[in-house]
Amino acid sequence: MNRREFLKVAGVTTAATGAALATKPKNAFALDLGKEHDEFPLEITKEFNGFEQKNVFFYRVYWDKEEYADDHIVKTYGYKNPAESMMDFALKDEGHKPLLRAGELGYRQIDYALNKAGWSVEAHFNSGSSAGARNAYLQRHPINPETGEVMKDMPVFVPSLNSWDNSKVDNILAHGGTQYKFKDKKEASQYIKKASKFLGADLVGIVPYERAKRWVYKEWATPNVKLFTMPDGSKEYSPMNPATIPTGEYETYGVTTVKPDFMKEAGFEPKSVIVLAYEMDYDGFKTAPSQIASASAGYGYSKMAETNHKIATFLREIGYKAAPCGNDTALSVPLAIEAGLGEAARMGMIVTEKYGPRVRISKIFTDLELDADKPITFGVKEFCNVCMKCADACPSKAITHEPAQVLKEGMEFDTGKVNKSICTGVEKWFVNAERCNAFWAYNGGDCGTCFSVCPYNKIDEWHHDLSKLMTLTPFKPLLRSMDEWFGYGGPVEPELRMESKYLKDAINDFWEKR
Repeated sequence: MNRREFLKVAGVTTAATGAALATKPKNAFALDLGKEHDEFPLEITKEFNGFEQKNVFFYRVYWDKEEYADDHIVKTYGYKNPAESMMDFALKDEGHKPLLRAGELGYRQIDYALNKAGWSVEAHFNSGSSAGARNAYLQRHPINPETGEVMKDMPVFVPSLNSWDNSKVDNILAHGGTQYKFKDKKEASQYIKKASKFLGADLVGIVPYERAKRWVYKEWATPNVKLFTMPDGSKEYSPMNPATIPTGEYETYGVTTVKPDFMKEAGFEPKSVIVLAYEMDYDGFKTAPSQIASASAGYGYSKMAETNHKIATFLREIGYKAAPCGNDTALSVPLAIEAGLGEAARMGMIVTEKYGPRVRISKIFTDLELDADKPITFGVKEFCNVCMKCADACPSKAITHEPAQVLKEGMEFDTGKVNKSICTGVEKWFVNAERCNAFWAYNGGDCGTCFSVCPYNKIDEWHHDLSKLMTLTPFKPLLRSMDEWFGYGGPVEPELRMESKYLKDAINDFWEKR
């Protein structure tokens, strides 16, 4: 930037700042910066051919025994394949193996308990939707009403919060009930968005199914299970042999794949997809990668499950069918982009205008025809190409420093090679899912460091809106430096972060803040 350009930008920025502060200082920069697009804002090539659910990293645990080709994972964490890393995660999660930092600040029993509590609704009432289980059922052992004893002989299965059971709608319509009639698609969207936010969502967008279906998994996958007798004598179905888990070994039984069929599994053909985003706790994520940050993610997933169920109930009560989903059924990030909730970011997640990357995403497929939203851009791609703070801070070195580009299987980056767990044929930044999840297992909980350090991760205050405005100016390369000058996100170097006063203060502040 030459001197004339600098003075011009500085003058305009100063004038805009003064005018905004003079009129309404508290919300001076609460601006809608998004530019709408008729098409998906990232390149999709003819090589794009969808994505199979069995290749999601969490599902490879059940069938992929191929050893990692990435020496970084083997040398740093000691894991040889996906199943071995996720087995270590499960051992720590279920208390069979101590956490790496057990007893340290952020990894104490009380921090671990908060993590388990945050995940509890998702874990106890949604049966693995966060890991990709669609239309899942919960295993339960009935209680004998006469004796109060648990009947352990055989489990029964009941619908989870993300159930696709639409029989109530069929019953309503079969017995003289009617669908609620909206004036038009616009009014229908207005009511659905209001209801969704009232029931727990923070952001809501609509995608027509015709536009959304390319992001539905080419094949849905379900882990194969076997019946086992558990240590307490009860019988349960499991995709892993539970007897081998405490030993650190694993025995799995593959997956079954089917072509997507909403009519067969949910009783309708979708017309619209309601995409929902949920803010995660700002103070919790300041503590990343501690158990408290993991609890914040878990609470987000629990809130997703609860809110999905409420919105699906609302739709069914007005005569429309619904298929609520978490991480299952379709790719969440591109659907959120299609719905206008935000832009793709270097870390592989979505960045929203209001919450930055600090959101979780769910979606509900429905036969109600709704007025669609459009994708938006507000400078994230351009900013991510010059910032790279998340890549520098990533403890597993999973996030590339290279520019966004159309990915093809086999391409090599500074953080590894594009493999079967990456959706190819679409423009994006490469993130090595195998490295990311290896650190999760090593850490004994989610990470979230990339969320925490991102300059877009700010609470809703006017000067933070000003910083977002700066990402659209020639000053954007300075924003990361300004972020660090003011102390946001803490130390970037992973080893320094773990031992830093910033992280210790963030953990103590979380527990002490009222």
